[in-house]
Amino acid sequence: MPLVIVPPPVPPDPPKVWPKVPTPPGKRIVWVSPDGEEFPLTDGDTYISVTGRSGFGRVVPELVTEGTASGAARLADYRDSPRLMRIPLIVEGGDPGRYLEAYRALVASTRHRRPDHVAMGRIRVELPSGQWREIPAVYHGGLDPSEDELDDLMWSRQEHPSLEFYAPDPYFVGPEQSLVWRLASERRAFFPIYPIRVASSQVGGDATITSPGDADSYPVWEITGPGTPVITNATTGQTWGFGEEVPAGETVTVDCRPPDIAPQT
Repeated sequence: MPLVIVPPPVPPDPPKVWPKVPTPPGKRIVWVSPDGEEFPLTDGDTYISVTGRSGFGRVVPELVTEGTASGAARLADYRDSPRLMRIPLIVEGGDPGRYLEAYRALVASTRHRRPDHVAMGRIRVELPSGQWREIPAVYHGGLDPSEDELDDLMWSRQEHPSLEFYAPDPYFVGPEQSLVWRLASERRAFFPIYPIRVASSQVGGDATITSPGDADSYPVWEITGPGTPVITNATTGQTWGFGEEVPAGETVTVDCRPPDIAPQT
């Protein structure tokens, strides 16, 4: 009688393990309250930012036009309008107590009214490279969610798809930069603006300082004597200086920031 020998089954090859492509961490968006408390909105812990963010790119300009005799419009001015940033957010606490604590803390951080002024918060965007930009802003809306029966049963998680922050000045700013130029033996720090030329009317030569940003900037100059420096804006050609020499060791401060005064109507 013939014998039939069945060989044991051959085990399958182990599955191939493909190496994972490392992905850099995403950018972080942080809300900084007027009191300085920070609320990370993209870390995915208590506050979870979901898709649908907007308002972080180029703002929509305001076009000021005037009518003409031909019926066509004449463009009188071109202005960058204030920025409105939308950050769809989920507030999650795990249980009702932690949820209420997180939600109330976020609501408290949006109280901007002070007895004599409006206190601004900041939206800060942090890149994986370590660079960051931030913009002064105030809460605009979106923390009053619509609720249903399921929310009453869970009461530990709530979606805020229309959380918005309003920035009156549409430009993000980075860390302040100081440039040093020596007319004499002492140091003087300058905050950069658009291409300008700094020159002494008598001695010391000149130096050119260029702003690394793409928005108007307004420096605060601290000039220590001796000398009679002359400052020229290379873009506009405007020049200012001193009618007499700044004495040795004396510091003169020139603040070029525009006053925050409402126009008269």
